[in-house]
Amino acid sequence: MGQLYRDGPLLIPDSQKAKDWFTQAAEHGLPEAQYALGKLFLSADMEVRDPDEGIRWLKQAAESGSHFAAYRLGKEYLTGEVVAKDTIKAAEWFTKSAEAGNQYAQYILGKLCLTGQGVTHDQAQAMGWFGRSAAQGNQYAQFFLERQNDLRPPSVMLAATRLLYHMSRIFEAHALPHSSAGLHVDRKLRRKIQEKKIALGHKPDDHEEEQNQGGMVMGGM
Repeated sequence: MGQLYRDGPLLIPDSQKAKDWFTQAAEHGLPEAQYALGKLFLSADMEVRDPDEGIRWLKQAAESGSHFAAYRLGKEYLTGEVVAKDTIKAAEWFTKSAEAGNQYAQYILGKLCLTGQGVTHDQAQAMGWFGRSAAQGNQYAQFFLERQNDLRPPSVMLAATRLLYHMSRIFEAHALPHSSAGLHVDRKLRRKIQEKKIALGHKPDDHEEEQNQGGMVMGGM
């Protein structure tokens, strides 16, 4: 019911009702509901936005076993948009998520190991995380693996991935016409651009929750 009120189309979207249903499920200990509730509180919808509650429910979901919630917490502490920026805490949450198999957390943790942000600088450990992420199909992790001998200094390679990200943003901006009649951009291209954003660890729309969670497929917000 929470998903239906959040996403539609069977029910008219209603964020307050979605919050109420998610809360009921979350209080019964369902990690997926706790994660969804945390995201809802962190959304831009001012009717339900409550960053403190959002972080609290994400932590509850992460402690209940949601590696998606742990990944999102890592991003929040890394960016410092709704909580005080803390790279050590960010690395701790990314580690929790990465150890549970989240390929995006594994990728970001690899980058943190290269730069020594929140963790000890360790190229060998970074390659280990990149390897686990690449094994799940992360092309950016594979990029680092194939060029690990060139990581002197690592900032050069990190700059390369940032460049790829900004190029994708520029391309996306130019690919979208301003007229309403031309808003239909090739879906495959848009998906590839979105995958690049997510792989780079930036904060698009948290589409990681679209992956299967214990048999439940959660729709993105």
